Amino acid sequence: MNKFTDFSLKNAAAIIIISFILLLAGTFSASTLKQESMPDISLPIVFISTVYPAPPKDVMDNVTKVIEKRVVGVEGVKKVSSSSNDNFSSITVELVNGRKPDDAKRDIESSIKDIVLPKGASEPKVSKFGSSDFPVYFAAINGNENMNHDELNRIYKDVIEPTLSAMDGIDHVDSIGQQEATLKLKLNISAINNYGMTPALVSQSIQTALMTSPAGKVDFNGSSQSVRIESDLNTIYNLENMKITSPKGDTVMLKNISKVEAISESKYIARLDSTPAIGLTLFKGKDANTVKFADDVDKLFAGWKKEYPNLQFSPVYNAANDVKKSINGMLKEGIMGAVLASVMILLFLRNVRMTLIVLVSIPLSILTTLCAMASLDITLNIMTLGGLTIAVGRVVDDSIVVIENIYSELQRVSDRNESVIKLATARVASAITSSTITTAGVFLPITFVGGVLGDIFRPFAITLIVALMSSLIIALTVIPMLAKLMVLKSNKIKHHDEEQVGKLGGSYKKILNWSLDNPKKTVVAAVLALIISIGGTVPFLPMAFMPDSETNKQVQYTLKLPQDTSFESMDLKVKEIEAMLRESKDSAGQPAFDYFESMVGYDQQNTSGERTPYKASIIASVSAASNAKEMAETFKNKMIEMTPKGSEIEGALLAASMGSGDDFAYLLKGEDLNQLIAGAELVKEKMREFPEMTTIKDSLSEKKTQVVVSVDQNKARVYGLSSAQLTDTVRLWLAEAPLGDIKFDDVTFETKVMVDDDFKNSMEKLGRIQLTTSTGAVVALNDVAKIKQVEAPAAITRETQEQYVKITAKIESKDKGGVSTKVTEALKTVELPGSVRTQAQGVNDDIQESFGQMAVAMGAAICLVYLVMVIAFGNASAPFVILFSVPLAAIGGLIALLISGESINITSLIGFLMLIGVVVTNAIVLIDRVQQLRADGLTVRDALVRAGLTRLRPIIMTAGATVMTLLPLALGVSDGSLISKGLAVVVIGGLITSTVLTLIVVPVIYELIDKMNVGISQFMNRNENRVAKTPTVEGM
Repeated sequence: MNKFTDFSLKNAAAIIIISFILLLAGTFSASTLKQESMPDISLPIVFISTVYPAPPKDVMDNVTKVIEKRVVGVEGVKKVSSSSNDNFSSITVELVNGRKPDDAKRDIESSIKDIVLPKGASEPKVSKFGSSDFPVYFAAINGNENMNHDELNRIYKDVIEPTLSAMDGIDHVDSIGQQEATLKLKLNISAINNYGMTPALVSQSIQTALMTSPAGKVDFNGSSQSVRIESDLNTIYNLENMKITSPKGDTVMLKNISKVEAISESKYIARLDSTPAIGLTLFKGKDANTVKFADDVDKLFAGWKKEYPNLQFSPVYNAANDVKKSINGMLKEGIMGAVLASVMILLFLRNVRMTLIVLVSIPLSILTTLCAMASLDITLNIMTLGGLTIAVGRVVDDSIVVIENIYSELQRVSDRNESVIKLATARVASAITSSTITTAGVFLPITFVGGVLGDIFRPFAITLIVALMSSLIIALTVIPMLAKLMVLKSNKIKHHDEEQVGKLGGSYKKILNWSLDNPKKTVVAAVLALIISIGGTVPFLPMAFMPDSETNKQVQYTLKLPQDTSFESMDLKVKEIEAMLRESKDSAGQPAFDYFESMVGYDQQNTSGERTPYKASIIASVSAASNAKEMAETFKNKMIEMTPKGSEIEGALLAASMGSGDDFAYLLKGEDLNQLIAGAELVKEKMREFPEMTTIKDSLSEKKTQVVVSVDQNKARVYGLSSAQLTDTVRLWLAEAPLGDIKFDDVTFETKVMVDDDFKNSMEKLGRIQLTTSTGAVVALNDVAKIKQVEAPAAITRETQEQYVKITAKIESKDKGGVSTKVTEALKTVELPGSVRTQAQGVNDDIQESFGQMAVAMGAAICLVYLVMVIAFGNASAPFVILFSVPLAAIGGLIALLISGESINITSLIGFLMLIGVVVTNAIVLIDRVQQLRADGLTVRDALVRAGLTRLRPIIMTAGATVMTLLPLALGVSDGSLISKGLAVVVIGGLITSTVLTLIVVPVIYELIDKMNVGISQFMNRNENRVAKTPTVEGM
């Protein structure tokens, strides 16, 4: 390391040029880095969705089970769970840790590509999900009183949608509320029966008449021309008057057996502040920059506002705003921290030039780190920003130790020349090198953590490691060079006798001497402090996976009414809720919501793209005077009062709702459906005893009325009908037959053939469906089957190919882990029917898995720290002493969490991990000096006292600078401090206690171990002397 210093002192110009290059490169990198909300997180999950028009049991038997059997054998599959709903199968494949979702998706697609599903089932859609799959922009487009919805729809289809779909960085656009031209051919059953026709015959006749196909080529006068046959059905009038031949040989026009309706309809309904609108959900590509993408969308909207003044473009949610707030908040807190650190350094050094020299390490380290991030393709997100902000407090430590030692040496000597700077830097080079490597080393295990936890914190760890190593090189090169140029010949550095100590040093010397004279009392006091801090804090600290965000002002309400609710009834209910929201006031008497967007029939969990008539979503922006979290709960309860019994209403902060799951889940497994339903009621009853448990529901309690057609096999056999024939016929009469997109009158219509609802809206009418036997005879459905209505579960869920019911709940408490454990223990007392088995899930699974990974990372970090110190010190005893400073840090960290009201979560655990590296820095600086003084001939006691007094100022300065830098983060005064707040609280508390105790307890432990080593050595020497004096007996 001395070579670095020698080079910098001899080549000041080169170091200055390199520094400027790094500053420019870092500034350029900062402007080009991708800006995201979070790192790219790939959830270890693959989804398989299939549309099949059938009730849940048939979906399960004919689709879900068939796909499950193929998927369970795919490599890396940990668990397969499924939900079979009305017309829809959804399968979730959970992967083992380390299995890449992209690879698993390919293997799953390969395993089911040749699967045989029943007629009418769609091709299974396989997808994966991660942070990059979240939408980044929600917007609503509506017209003023001068523009009708048809014109809005035309502009959207002709201009807005094509432009958005073609813009750079776009993945896809989902839209709701736009109207589609639809042509419905509604068959008259009575007329069809009179002519002996079937819906299938009518559909086939129309498709044949509309058919367009090539018919070869002809040669006219040496010119080869292709021949194409097309239909003259190019208008709706011609279609209505087309003739169809019945099986009896009669000819009938289509309009005599069917209504032909040309309409514009929306699959979903969207409204902005109760005004009809088109809702947009924009998804960016994986490699696109969130901020640039959103800015490009804003520019397009601004241009369209000028071009179409009657249109209104309203951004409902813009992820880039969150990113910008996080960046600005972190920058502000970083600058505040740097200013506070500067004040702390200036108070101790009382030299402006020295302070400025130290502060140079901050921009140089941070901008060098940004260069590395750009080369490693790491994005600027809330995690890396947190790492950079936290690094500000640590990167000055090495520079402080170097400049303080240079300052002390210059005060001590009379002949001030370059060799003084070189010697002063050399004396601490080993200490700061080993301390920085150990601090960086504690984050190294995080880079190898797999799964979601690794995806989240790996960029954070890499950022910190690069910043720390940069600061070390700067401390050994730039700082000595600047000291030579700026302070070497300064007349403001007064001579100071090393033997003289100030008031602080005098007080410390007395305490240290007393502690060394009373080692047992000192150690016992430290151990008791540790025990009391753990016992007095841990039982009272809440536990959670991640801290809660309290800065979001947008709320999403999800409405789910009973499944028998029609689309029209759902829309009326949403309009009632909209009126309530519109009339609500906040505490200041102003509207409670700035705006709200309603989406009727929309379900973000339904990936089939089909309408869910009994569901709706409302996104609302709360007023500045309102608390979003409270508003979510308050208006959720109001909506519950306004909706029918059995409805489910959820309210959550928008960013959280897009990725949220249930806080608590309890599974009951078994094959007896009635036992599962009964068991679920018992579990829910017990869960209601805990007020923290809200939104308690289960996956089987929701029922939906189904029509069951029971075929009488004997009667069917008499008429020569099989169950398969009967099923196909009934399906053709009841389902819509798509004819595809057909162009009439220059308008492209989505065309469908169906039986008019007037002929299938009662049990009696269903019984009149006519079946044609193999002999040509006609028989009614009632003659060969019984038709009845039954109640059945709206969805059937399975896990590991076994049926289950899931009871879920939200936990309204910071201590989600504690509540989850308490409820799980209580549920063990519930006596369940039959062979029903249980399994708890939810937030505790996340906590246990993540905390377990963090425990392994901490253990690995301690081993790495010890290894580095053994190499640095050349022995095992001195590093062993330094490790005693680690548990001392837990005292302050735990107390700080209790005082601040923060929970024990992943971010606070990262804080404890960081403490391992930070606190040993002070101990290394102290013990390194002790070793040097002992090598110079001082006794252990004298070396400890002298080293303590010499290192007192740099240790307090480095700890103080780190505390001051992290203070704005701990206070959480800016947006974006979600991740860093708990971490900063732990580091500040731990650093305060560990700094005080390190200066006292570590010297005591050092002397005790030294005495023990001396005792062991003396004992071994006495034994060797006895062996040497024992006479040798010949012949033995």
